[in-house]
Amino acid sequence: MTVANRKDTKGTTVVIGAGILGASIAFHLSLRGERVVLLDASEPGQGASSVSFAWMNGHNKTPQHYHDLNRRSLDMWDRFARQLGGDVGLVWGGQLRWASTAQGANDLVRRVQQMQTWGYPIRSCDNSELISLEPRLSFDKVTAASFTAIEGHVDTEKVIGACIRNAGAMGAQVRAHTKVQRLDLRETGKNGVAISTVGTTHGDIPCDRVVIAAGPDTAEIAAYAGVEVPLNHTFGASIITESIPPLFDIIAVLHTCTDYKPQMALRQLDDGSVMIHGGLHGGANDRSLGKDEAEISEVLSHARQIAPALEGVAIKEVRRGRRPIPADGHPILGYTESIPNLYLAVTHSGVTLAPLVGELAAMEISDGAGIGMLEPFRLERFG
Repeated sequence: MTVANRKDTKGTTVVIGAGILGASIAFHLSLRGERVVLLDASEPGQGASSVSFAWMNGHNKTPQHYHDLNRRSLDMWDRFARQLGGDVGLVWGGQLRWASTAQGANDLVRRVQQMQTWGYPIRSCDNSELISLEPRLSFDKVTAASFTAIEGHVDTEKVIGACIRNAGAMGAQVRAHTKVQRLDLRETGKNGVAISTVGTTHGDIPCDRVVIAAGPDTAEIAAYAGVEVPLNHTFGASIITESIPPLFDIIAVLHTCTDYKPQMALRQLDDGSVMIHGGLHGGANDRSLGKDEAEISEVLSHARQIAPALEGVAIKEVRRGRRPIPADGHPILGYTESIPNLYLAVTHSGVTLAPLVGELAAMEISDGAGIGMLEPFRLERFG
C-alpha cells in the first residue's frame, strides 16, 4: 500500500509504547511540530528494549532490501546521537564471530561472501588474526572467523531517555504506567472507519492518529481496532555482570556462531559491566520464561571459557523478557489499509532500525509521504 498524498491536518498523534522504536518516532514527530502523546504500560524502556542486546548491524539480514534497510539505519546512528545531544552509550569497534566445525565454517564463509556482494564491509580472518585482534580472549577451536568493522552497540536506556527528554522539551506528553484498554472507532464515510479515541487506565485520549510500537504487545493492542498483526515471540535472557576492566582491545561485540552451543554474544557497556546474551530459547511461542536457571549457568560458564577475565565476576542482574518477531521475521511498518489512521512499527531489529524508522515514520505521518523502501514491510503483505 502506498500512502502518497495522504496529507492530514496537524492533530494529536498517540504513540503507544515507549521502547526504542516508539521513543524514536515520538522524538522525530516532535521535531516536525506534531502534537504527541507517548504512552507506556510500565516505565519507558523496560519492555523488550531492556532485554535487547542492542547490537547495531546489517549482519545476515536477508533478502537484500532488508539488509539495505538495516545498513542505512546503521549509518544513521552517529547523526541520531548528535540530534539527541548527549551521551547515549554509543560504542563502535566492530563485531567478531567464529565457527568451530567444518559445516559452521562453510556457512560462515558463504555468509561473508554474500554480504560482500552487497557491499557490506565484512571479511574472513584466521585463528592467528583472532589472537592478534583480541589477545585476552580464548578461542579453543576455530575453523573460520569473520570481522565486521562498522558494527557497534548502544545503551538503550540512555537513548530512550534522551528521546523522551527532547520530545518533552518540544511539547510531547509522556504518560508512564498507562495501559491501553481499547481503541474506539468512528465512521469516516464510504464504509470507512478510523480510530477516534485511545481508552487507557488513566482516561480517554482523543486522537487524530495512532502509532502502535508496543513490541510484543502490538498484536493485542491492534486487535482492539480489529487489526490482526501476525507476531510471534521468543523469550530470552541477558546476564549483566559487575564492572570489570576493558574486556576487548578492538571489537565492540563478540558472537559465537550457530554451531557453538550454547550460542552467545558479549559486549561491554560504558560503565564496565558486561552483557552476555543468548542461549537456547526454545520455539517461537515457548512460554518457559523464568525457568531457565540451568541455561543461565551454562551460558555463563561458556562465556568464562571464552573470556577468562569474567572468571569470578559476580552477576549483577539477569534480564528476562519477550521479544517481538513478525511472522516472516521482517519489520511491519506503516499505515494499515483497514484503519487508515493506524500506523504500525514492530520489528526484531528495533535497535539497529530505530533512527531510520523514527525518521521515515515521521515523514509518512506528518508529511503524508509514501516511502518506497518501506513498501515491502507493510502489514498487507500477509494478505
